[in-house]
Amino acid sequence: MKNPFKKQSIVDTLVNVGVGGAANVLIDYAITLLPAETQKTLEGTTTHIAKIAIGALGGSMAKNKYLRAATDGIAVVGVSNWVNELMTGEEKTTNNGGENTSGAPFIGTGRIRTGQRGFRRGVRGTGAVAFMGA
Repeated sequence: MKNPFKKQSIVDTLVNVGVGGAANVLIDYAITLLPAETQKTLEGTTTHIAKIAIGALGGSMAKNKYLRAATDGIAVVGVSNWVNELMTGEEKTTNNGGENTSGAPFIGTGRIRTGQRGFRRGVRGTGAVAFMGA
């Protein structure tokens, strides 16, 4: 069997991931250097959309593979943070975030009850056979 792992592919992937992550950190650091009023306007969804736009436009224009890796990394982190914000339902500027990533409320003990209670009571007593449709 042929080895699917090629040394050059692994090295290229590691370099791309490293350059993309470093570029995202550089963008975040540049935001912290801005005045406080500007930082407040750039937090949350605005930052995520700006990172996606920078990554998409910069990546489409870049000829250098390292510059393309940097812009791709910025866009990927922007999309990831934006999706995470949408799932948790709260804006996050740090990674400590909410308790539950699914967006469902945290209830502690017990369970989330879905469906109509009257329907569940009407089916009660017939067992799993009626539930499974047999």
